[in-house]
Amino acid sequence: MAHDEAKKDTVSFEENPYSPEIKKPEDIVRLFYIHNVPILPVISKRGILLGILKKEDVIAELSDIARSAIKIDEFIQKLAKKMTMDQLLPLLTNVKELIAIDLFGEVQGRMSRLDLFMAAEGHYEKKEKEKSNQEKDAQPKDTVIEWLIYMVLEHIPRALYAVNSNGKTIFFNGHFEELYHNAFTESDDVDIAITEKILMDSTINDIYTSYGSKRQFFYNKELKAYYERVPLKSQNKTVGYLFMFERDITKQDLLVPDIISDTDSIDELLSRAERSILVQALTQSGYDVAQAAKMLHVTVADLKKRFNKYDITVTKKEG
Repeated sequence: MAHDEAKKDTVSFEENPYSPEIKKPEDIVRLFYIHNVPILPVISKRGILLGILKKEDVIAELSDIARSAIKIDEFIQKLAKKMTMDQLLPLLTNVKELIAIDLFGEVQGRMSRLDLFMAAEGHYEKKEKEKSNQEKDAQPKDTVIEWLIYMVLEHIPRALYAVNSNGKTIFFNGHFEELYHNAFTESDDVDIAITEKILMDSTINDIYTSYGSKRQFFYNKELKAYYERVPLKSQNKTVGYLFMFERDITKQDLLVPDIISDTDSIDELLSRAERSILVQALTQSGYDVAQAAKMLHVTVADLKKRFNKYDITVTKKEG
């Protein structure tokens, strides 16, 4: 009788929940497509990052039929790689949250992009566990600064876009996504290839200098927005550029500087100089077209024609 009662309280499992036989490598591929992510973090039971699976590596490995029979834990251990934040940034420009799996392919929860960056640089541990002061002091200062900068950029109330020295995207925030969608209303997501092209094309990025502060601005004709281009420095070398977009700015507040660059032809330089002269004359005349025409020794009709050519606003400024 006692034996029967004990038997009722005993819980038996038909299969081991951690058995490599439960999941197969093909199930990992499905996770990539179901969650639309390029990578999958692999974490331990305590939440420590063990490595990262890349979608392309998993698919390439499975293309070999003989290898597809490998046990799931061996498969994941073989392909999971250590990656730095610099390597992860280009892969996660459109991804803010990922799912994490264990060595047996089981989903363990979600991980934010920032948590993954910290984990990749050795800063992430399960939230319930606190690091000792000795471990904190051992963290590389440069790495701490990197993820702090990233966290700050993510929350600055301006559209931001960053590229490396080769013009390849390394970061953009949610405000830039809004800016992009306003310019390209039919697009669901930011097209990185198009964005890189239009930001680096000198023919669609006019250069201006602020009339009041003398700060240099650019105007992108495709995005229909003004921005400052700030060099990103590392050890006194330019390693990329941060595009900081402005919200409240008008062409009447700006002048075009006479700047020669390696990519400009003589015709582009002459056009830029002519536009600069026209804007300066308009500004100095108090936006009086007749007065500006007199200053430049041309007719009003000719001046208006030139204004139209360079898309110069002639509206008289208040005050």
